[in-house]
Amino acid sequence: MNKIFRLLAPQSLVSAAAVAAVILCLVVAGNLGFILVVDGMFERTIAFHATQAIVVSTPFVVGFTVITTSQLRLQRHLSLLSRKDGLTGLNNRRTFLQLAQKRLDGGSAGVLLLLDADHFKQINDKWGHAVGDRCLTEIAHRLKWNLRPSDVAGRIGGEEFAVLLSSATLHEARVIGWRIGQPIPFRAVDNGPHLSVTLSMGAAEIAPGISLDVHLIRADEALYRAKAQGRARMVVWEPMDKSDENAA
Repeated sequence: MNKIFRLLAPQSLVSAAAVAAVILCLVVAGNLGFILVVDGMFERTIAFHATQAIVVSTPFVVGFTVITTSQLRLQRHLSLLSRKDGLTGLNNRRTFLQLAQKRLDGGSAGVLLLLDADHFKQINDKWGHAVGDRCLTEIAHRLKWNLRPSDVAGRIGGEEFAVLLSSATLHEARVIGWRIGQPIPFRAVDNGPHLSVTLSMGAAEIAPGISLDVHLIRADEALYRAKAQGRARMVVWEPMDKSDENAA
């Protein structure tokens, strides 16, 4: 049913006109067929009966087209809200995890990054949550401008973001991480003082046969080390000792 609805629902004005024309043609054909079956002949010309069917059915066809268009737009809007973070426009946590898991299931290599805004609580406490939201929005812009189409990014917590760099090597991840990690400028208010925020990043290279949960734990451990080492940097996960690696 959903596929039929999507097929009938027009995508543009041109497709709306096409759908309406097809429906009108079907109505006319059905009307002419009904007359032939019931009466066995046309009392008037075929053109008259066709025009009659068009005049009678046009308001209903237009109404159907408007309703299906509205419903399709509403469906797309609700689908977008369920998949995206409302503030930043990035994937929300659930969508990011689903997309990342799909890449891992497909055998994709790459590097998983966890990013956290440094001293974000201080920004909220000093300037207010509206400024904090502006800060998060600018972080999202930085990610969108520096990631590749094949990469997957999402906001997975308050000031925490995640990125799956598809098919990237550690060297490529460091280059991308360096670009992302440059201080991100934003304003407290319009024409107000210039502020900036840095990012701490933990990276975990995708390893075959390792679950997404384990990669997230590794990236989180690396993120913790980045913060412990002074923030505003990227740390790549490495096992503390061989027992850590075997346990994973």
